[in-house]
Amino acid sequence: MYYLGIDGGGTKTVAVVTDEKGKLITTVSGATINFYSVGYENARKNLSELMNKITAETEIFSFSGAFIGCSALDCESDKETTKKLCDGIINADKIRMHSDVHIALKSVKNAKCPCVAICGTGSIATGEDENGNPHVTGGWGHILGDEGSAYSIAVKALEICCQMCDKNKKTPLLESAEKFFGVDDFRKAIDIIYSSDMTKDRLARFASHLDENDKTVKEIIRNEANRFAFTVGMLLNKVKKCDILGLYGGVFQHNSLFREEFSDAIKNKFPETEIKLIETPPAETAAELARGL
Repeated sequence: MYYLGIDGGGTKTVAVVTDEKGKLITTVSGATINFYSVGYENARKNLSELMNKITAETEIFSFSGAFIGCSALDCESDKETTKKLCDGIINADKIRMHSDVHIALKSVKNAKCPCVAICGTGSIATGEDENGNPHVTGGWGHILGDEGSAYSIAVKALEICCQMCDKNKKTPLLESAEKFFGVDDFRKAIDIIYSSDMTKDRLARFASHLDENDKTVKEIIRNEANRFAFTVGMLLNKVKKCDILGLYGGVFQHNSLFREEFSDAIKNKFPETEIKLIETPPAETAAELARGL
């Protein structure tokens, strides 16, 4: 018997296959399956490519159970939505789909009142109080919020690039933007940024191309870290006995300045809360949940 676990984030998707004892068979990755940001057609295409990778590596075609965490959701999916994304692509006896935040929270182990703060393409925080009641702050999407996210960091940096361009002032940040978009004049990036091909996750990737040693970039990162710390602080005020706050997402995992600034801000107000990166990859937690279906 084989089980499939999928962590479908805003930029990439990670899938793992395990046997009935939890032994890891394979791990593969692909593009996002967030059907709100890329549409159902592209989400299904990306999911199909992911499953083809699994089949090519393992020759496994069907599963006893599959559990999917998808960033397009904020609660458990209904059967119709699950079928719309997975039908004809995932062959499983039992299949459930929930938010990617849900499997990230379940990845916070050995906590009485676990909480998780996620900063990837988007941002959100969630946790469970001592009675098992769920609480959420943030997660409003890139139009209304997503403070601290790669998207928000990228947009703030691009706003400054616009100002520098208007001043005819060449800066390392402006040069980074021109290189990222493949133009010799930042104004030429306007058509690229506003094109239908420029999805939220593609624009968010600019954040990973910023030089953390640049003074302007440092200021952006610190401001965004503190903005998200405020959002997470509102969650911790609800989950008053949170003992472990797990951190997950590309911004936390790859940007040490952001992580340190955020952690210092949280520790200042919630000194009893342990803050650490999630140790168990959420895709593996999803496979664990699949084994329990």
